[in-house]
Amino acid sequence: MIDKKAFRKQQIERLSQMTTTVRQSQLMSLQQQLLASSAWQQAKVVAMTISSDIEVDTAPLIKAAWDAGKQIVIPQTLPHRQMAFKPYTATSRLERTAFGILEPADGPIIDKSAIDLILVPGLGYSRDQHARIGFGGGYYDRYLADYPGVKLTLAYQIMAFDHAEWPVDEYDVLLDELIVAEDGVNNGR
Repeated sequence: MIDKKAFRKQQIERLSQMTTTVRQSQLMSLQQQLLASSAWQQAKVVAMTISSDIEVDTAPLIKAAWDAGKQIVIPQTLPHRQMAFKPYTATSRLERTAFGILEPADGPIIDKSAIDLILVPGLGYSRDQHARIGFGGGYYDRYLADYPGVKLTLAYQIMAFDHAEWPVDEYDVLLDELIVAEDGVNNGR
């Protein structure tokens, strides 16, 4: 087992080396599984990020949610490693943070009890206990500590591990569901 910082660096490198072909085929698998899931079908308000290049692409998921009449909310980071979710529509004004992430520039904060489903981002996930390792800020673990809805993630095959290969701390919030791409392309895993 390696420390979290080393694991994050290794995963970012591995994810950045994924080919477009592998990424696209796995994204299609993830979309199909998500849209067929009861968590997605029952959700009226879905929280997710606007993905970075190495993450699972959320743009088609946002469109699918809008097409299905769901409300999308995206995170805004706040002081003291806190965050809040605000509505996201095609006309929302976004700002790029110091981390390079697009966030809502305005809009009301949506109470976490009103969010049915959060698609939790990260770099790696364990199949056995649904542990996750994120980007290291602790924002999601703080937010999810008392979140009552469904915590789900979408993982490329390279992001899914049988067991956590990083330390799992008591404050790390475990996910409810893990959806892993199924397409036969294992990209070295």
